[in-house]
Amino acid sequence: MKITPRPYQKKAVESVISLYKNGSAKMLLHLPTGAGKTIIATLVIEQFLSFSRKGKILFIAHREEILDQTRKKIKNHLPLTDVQIEQGQRSSSGETQITIASVQSLIRRKEKYNPRDFSLIICDECHRALAPSWTDVISYFYENKKTSSLLLGMTATPKRTDGQSALSVFNEIAFEISRVELQDLGYLVPIEYFTVRTDLNLDKVRISGGDYQVGSLSQVMNTPERRALAMNAWQEKGLGKKTIIFCAGVDHAHRMALDFEQLGIKARVVDARTSNRKEILRKFRINKIGVLTNYGVLTEGFDDPGIECILMARPTTSPLVYTQCIGRGLRPGKGKKACTVIDIIDRSKHQLQYGAASMYGLSRNWNSKGRDPQREYQAISKIKINDVEAFLKIKEAQTLEQVQSILMSLPPQAVTAGLDGEPVLYYEPSKKRYDPARAQKETRKILKQTSAPIKRIFQHRDALRISFAFPEINNEKFQYLKWHLESATGWPVDYVGNEKKGNPKAFLNSMLNESQKIKQFSIIEENKSVSAWISNLSNKEVGDISKRFKKKTRLDLEIKGQIPLF
Repeated sequence: MKITPRPYQKKAVESVISLYKNGSAKMLLHLPTGAGKTIIATLVIEQFLSFSRKGKILFIAHREEILDQTRKKIKNHLPLTDVQIEQGQRSSSGETQITIASVQSLIRRKEKYNPRDFSLIICDECHRALAPSWTDVISYFYENKKTSSLLLGMTATPKRTDGQSALSVFNEIAFEISRVELQDLGYLVPIEYFTVRTDLNLDKVRISGGDYQVGSLSQVMNTPERRALAMNAWQEKGLGKKTIIFCAGVDHAHRMALDFEQLGIKARVVDARTSNRKEILRKFRINKIGVLTNYGVLTEGFDDPGIECILMARPTTSPLVYTQCIGRGLRPGKGKKACTVIDIIDRSKHQLQYGAASMYGLSRNWNSKGRDPQREYQAISKIKINDVEAFLKIKEAQTLEQVQSILMSLPPQAVTAGLDGEPVLYYEPSKKRYDPARAQKETRKILKQTSAPIKRIFQHRDALRISFAFPEINNEKFQYLKWHLESATGWPVDYVGNEKKGNPKAFLNSMLNESQKIKQFSIIEENKSVSAWISNLSNKEVGDISKRFKKKTRLDLEIKGQIPLF
């Protein structure tokens, strides 16, 4: 089946090809897990196959699952191409158009290939490119020849645990997009983040290779008390959800799977020596297994949109490891609204332990209470106040509720911008759930402060529902408005009626290239249309973008400020 690229994927391919044609020979794509790196690589390959000088193409990865997924994707999109795998017992003829190879096999068999034959070399998970095996392969196929070939890397985390960066090999970033942007576009699900704080005494755990030493960490985590702590947390927040558990070691993974089985939960373990790994993963995908435990196997190359919960039962110092683990649960699936992340955190505040709070610059004691830490950080970073004492208090705050309380305690003239850069909303947080009549009254008070064009507020089962007079309600402003309403009333809040999937502004931005910027963006409520001031658009692009925008959002788009290009 032919690939229909998402706008940002198309934009990434265009950027790569444009930079290459303008002389760039080394570049990388910085994309979060779930962005579709294999799709983008396939589309780049298609472009190179269409060039007049048709060189061969080499795709390098380090795991069997990635090799097989990549070959399948390329053959589905380009069925007439010859694609062969160089890995283990499988051997490429060396004359094929596209070779997909494991770095482990390629380093031993590279002499069978003439490096001058290759016009495109793609390195998956290219943060590994500084490892000796990768360096040797890249040197053979790229560095030691003088041709106009392209070396393209793909990674979710260019910076390694040891502080080195993949940019030292790939020179420049051709395209990047963040997890939050993809969530706004509806291509990734949000995170519900919960921490379990306990006394792990990680200061006593040795560090090896930039992360906790496996044996030492496993001794800490693989005790009946710590396993019970993780399982109790899962029963409270993850029960009934398809789950992957990242463990501190192989024995820890086996013990956790056994513990779940004894609870009556269908669980299996996957490690590097699991002989029937493909069959276990197949059963997990079709929901015959509810929980998978693993150590160091499912961090990369495994995609299942049905995953609803990630249990981090292995502390790590590595942003790379942490990001890859969390990324396993972010793909959207049928009926899936979010991914629950449960993080076991050392109460002693070990300075090297990496978690979602530290990942996004929040204090180590930060409690998200199920919210997405990245969005919380972005909301706090847009606060502007001129009260030094209050500023320091916000820096020391441990919850979003504390931050909001500090903002409401300040005189209006001391606050230029509140959470998410919006005006501060004033209300009394509820200590319990109000009765329906009062909850609706308090909701109207807050909505009046925002001038939100509501149609009606009503109770539906166990939640308050709000219908708005225009469709754009899924952007950041309305997500935080929902949080304010829930804090003020004690009721869950749902938006209903005219809501549309995704954020129109984020979708519009995804269709633009690097030289085109949205200067202004506003929704005209009466006409249910959008007005945007965008720089550097041609007349042809105006018509094309407006047409695609309306097809996606069902909103008319009026573009102003474009500069016709001839």
